[in-house]
Amino acid sequence: MSQSELRENAFAILEKARDLMLDLYKRRPHIGPFETKKVAFVGDTHGAFEEVTKFVLGAVSKEVDLIVFLGDYVDREPPNGLENLLAILKVFADSKGEKVVFIRGNHESPLTNYYYGFYDEVTIKLGGGAYEKFKEFFSLMPISAVVNGWFAVHGGLPGLPNQEGKMELAIRRPSEINEKVSLPDVNPDNPIALQLLWNDPREMKEYDFLPNVRGDGIYYFGVKPTEEFLKGDNLKGIIRGHEVANGVRVLMEGKVINVFSSVYHGESAGVLILEGNEPKEIILINPNGDVLRLPYGQVQGY
Repeated sequence: MSQSELRENAFAILEKARDLMLDLYKRRPHIGPFETKKVAFVGDTHGAFEEVTKFVLGAVSKEVDLIVFLGDYVDREPPNGLENLLAILKVFADSKGEKVVFIRGNHESPLTNYYYGFYDEVTIKLGGGAYEKFKEFFSLMPISAVVNGWFAVHGGLPGLPNQEGKMELAIRRPSEINEKVSLPDVNPDNPIALQLLWNDPREMKEYDFLPNVRGDGIYYFGVKPTEEFLKGDNLKGIIRGHEVANGVRVLMEGKVINVFSSVYHGESAGVLILEGNEPKEIILINPNGDVLRLPYGQVQGY
């Protein structure tokens, strides 16, 4: 296929997914709630189309009613972010949003794409100016969702300083995201949106928020804000990606589940399976391609 044909095909998928996304989600940064019998959560894939995403959209898709992708489809290695992203968007569009839900990660942004590979990949594969189409799409992507009673987000809970300058929880329930964040937001520049994509959980009780080594305006959030947020809508917990893990890591006594589904870090890629609102199974895709299935209870703290 020539570059012009690749470009035309990629733009057609992107435009179809964009139109459906805007029709379904109405530029809302928070979407849902979604309720289904069995759901798979997939963390950062970072271009691992052949290694992870193809398996998820094939074998795993046949077992579940819904697949939730938690962001970071592009950048890093292998350099197949374009194929990875388009495969997910094609299933989303072809199923009219009934099989796939996707949210934005911190790597769906020019803040990272110019430095971690996706800008160069798209320019080489599709030609000059092609990246602008993807940048615009990323700016409109939803940032969070509630699925089967769990808050799905790429990064974590946001905090803002109060009148005394102390950091406190910026949202008490998911619906407040739609009141405090507007789309499109390219980088994003809204501090709540930025933190939803970038923040990380920590098992700390003495502090609600602490500065994060990732950079200015990014924080670690602790146990208290997590419990306050979950109490607001009686949510089961938070399912997120963003941090490297050997497939899955469980924090805060199960209130936070970290799913990491990439291969660039040399460890297993993970997929979390929920039945109703209960975590039931972990699928681990090992670096050699072997697939291991474990009951969720066997891998808490894995």
